[in-house]
Amino acid sequence: MKLLLTFAAGMIAASGFAPFNFWIAPILALAIWFSLIKDLIFQKRIIGSYLFGLGLLLPSQYWTGIYVGNTPWLVLCFAQASFYILPGIFVRRKARFNSFVFAGSFVGVELLLRTIPFTGFGWSRIGFTQIDSPIAAIYPVGGVVFVSFIIAFLSATRRFLPLVIALSIVGLANFVPDQIEQKNSIRIALVQGGVPELGLGFNSTPKEVFNRHLEQTKKLSTGNELIIWPENSVDIDINTNPEVYKEIVEQSVRTSSPILVGGVTKSPDGLRNQSILFNSKAQQIYTKRYLTPFGEYLPLRNIAEAVSPYAKEITDFAAGQEDTKFKISNFTFQTLICYELINDVFRDSLTSDFLVVQTNNATFGDTSQLEQELNIARVRSMETGRNVAYVSTTGVTSFISNDGTILQQIPKFTPNSLIGQIDTVDGTTLTQDYGKYLEALLLIPSLLLSILRRAKK
Repeated sequence: MKLLLTFAAGMIAASGFAPFNFWIAPILALAIWFSLIKDLIFQKRIIGSYLFGLGLLLPSQYWTGIYVGNTPWLVLCFAQASFYILPGIFVRRKARFNSFVFAGSFVGVELLLRTIPFTGFGWSRIGFTQIDSPIAAIYPVGGVVFVSFIIAFLSATRRFLPLVIALSIVGLANFVPDQIEQKNSIRIALVQGGVPELGLGFNSTPKEVFNRHLEQTKKLSTGNELIIWPENSVDIDINTNPEVYKEIVEQSVRTSSPILVGGVTKSPDGLRNQSILFNSKAQQIYTKRYLTPFGEYLPLRNIAEAVSPYAKEITDFAAGQEDTKFKISNFTFQTLICYELINDVFRDSLTSDFLVVQTNNATFGDTSQLEQELNIARVRSMETGRNVAYVSTTGVTSFISNDGTILQQIPKFTPNSLIGQIDTVDGTTLTQDYGKYLEALLLIPSLLLSILRRAKK
């Protein structure tokens, strides 16, 4: 019965993600998980922890198979659930410091999620669920990693003093001096043009996605200092289609605004997913560096093609090598393209005046993936102290302040443009300065403590 309850606890944890956004649920779920496994024998701790992971991942990542079938979704979830056995290995029956060991090993779980296999898939990290909770104050101080640790520690501790210390850390995070200095504000237009159909065939009619975004842009007047289109908004190679190039330039000249577009271009190395800034002409280019496994490149291609007939439709992309800081008159910005949002390494280098996130959610239909990705962008805004211009083909296009608040938004699947002011800032957060060390500082001592106590016994 306890083992079945661990699976149920995982499902409770999943309700912390969109569409439910019950931020308290992961805290309660981890408390149930810890209570169920702490007194079990080793083998049952492992099984119970695996079932918890499965209960968490299956509902929170169901959208990964929405158009490619259930097999890839199930393979992903059943494989990633094995990472959750880590607390089952290191938590010991009736041992002191179990709460610290549990929290530290849970940091290890989420480290594995975001790094392996291949480039990892850390989408369902519990640390992303607290954007609307009081614990969100920790994001600028310790980032997603420390949020996950605090949640796990609060869930596991049964002693008064450690509980007070953990809650005090959450409270004091609100009073840490702000290292971010606000400068001025600029006017930006975000274009959500839509697609002809949801799914993998969103761009099956050449230029249709481009024309939809062009149509919305033609409705814009002058006065914007930047116009931003989403990822894949130009669904035909700009380099080999001069007419498309010309039309973007014409709109840039007409509106007296630089236009940032997203498109796929061909190169000798393969396809490239790029952000291209037009200012009378194509002036600056960023190439996506963190490619999506099984979406933009296919690891273990022979096996993947045997598992899913859709695998043959995937053409490998070439990754970019440079972080581009776009410069326009008196401000700079950096862009992340979709999947790059979940890479903590990129977070620490986001030091421009504001952040742009370009994404194409058409391939995930009307699922919770849209809102889950938006919430990750909100977390990144707090971690970096940057205001965010978040723009999608289908939704949910938004302006996000650097405290994670959604300021303006276009409803999903509604073609429109969004005009707003975005504040430019300077400086870095504590998370950006020191966050990269936290996983090692929290994980290694907790595991060593468990190993040493086991050896002593």
